[in-house]
Amino acid sequence: MGKRIAAYILFVLITGYLFVMYDTSVLSAALVLELLYPLVSALYLHFVCRSFTVELGNPPDMGEKKQKLRIGLWIRNESRVWNGKYELTFQIGLEGGKKQTKKHISGMAEARSNQELFFYFTSEYCGRMKISLKQIKIYDLPGFFYRKIPLTEKRTIRILPKLELIPLEITRRTREFPADADEHAAERSGDDPAEIYQVREYRPWDSTHNIHWKLSAKEDRLMVKEYGFPLGCVVLLWLDFPKENQNSAGFDRMLEQAACLSLTLVWEKCIHMAAWFDEKNERVIKRKIDSEEAVYEFIYHMLDIEPYKRRDIMEAYYEDAFRGDHFSSIVVISGAETMRVNGEEQKALLL
Repeated sequence: MGKRIAAYILFVLITGYLFVMYDTSVLSAALVLELLYPLVSALYLHFVCRSFTVELGNPPDMGEKKQKLRIGLWIRNESRVWNGKYELTFQIGLEGGKKQTKKHISGMAEARSNQELFFYFTSEYCGRMKISLKQIKIYDLPGFFYRKIPLTEKRTIRILPKLELIPLEITRRTREFPADADEHAAERSGDDPAEIYQVREYRPWDSTHNIHWKLSAKEDRLMVKEYGFPLGCVVLLWLDFPKENQNSAGFDRMLEQAACLSLTLVWEKCIHMAAWFDEKNERVIKRKIDSEEAVYEFIYHMLDIEPYKRRDIMEAYYEDAFRGDHFSSIVVISGAETMRVNGEEQKALLL
């Protein structure tokens, strides 16, 4: 705006100089019009700006990485007389990301009009994509002076990772790992004496410790108890997200690795737990995952992860959260090229 004011003053000075030198009626009229122009422009912009409103449409709550998304904008001019030339500025980028892109849309809003505009964007990374309306410039009729109207509306779109199954081998040790749980399998027996899976007739290889003596006396034959198999979490997915060296690519890789591994474990019918440290609320967040629906809920909440600053505090909360818990495998996912299983980096996962 400063350059435009300087240019206006220069035009007035040139016109004034020419008027003094030549003193013609044309130059006199031009000088008067130039002097009145700022006042007329200010009055016009005052009334037109009162009639302008800008809103974001209803963007989708979620999208997928590298998928084209369409966002709508509503620009309303409620004036009954004046048209308005505008330039809208908005910003789009991942929350916490260094790269924030500013976009500009220009146009003319006629009197009593309601324009719906669309723009498209594609995110190369998953995470929370924030769209912020920054300002709209309303120009006067010649398009020389303008007035800025600040805008504050914001929307967030969750960009989900692309899900696919990954190569994974689950060992017999993990399949049969005894994990504590209140829920038990309906199709297999185990070693949890707190739950009876079924009572059946005695077989020669059965242990005498499992004989149900009271029922055996009633049935007049030996009956054996089979204990339940607890449906506990046998694998822990620990999402390690420190503040140091944080970037959009690393966060994207961590989310995608965790999501794909979780989905693969569900397909392999391996119940597992995902957890991460929430430094702001000083707690470890845990999520049990035993179905595809639980995987998508996990991904939705995983997008809200914030990086932690102090590793010593994280480690203290980790020890406290999992004291007394046992897992067949602990997978640490930090956004590196490879994941660590029980402290060792593995390219081909073996749990």
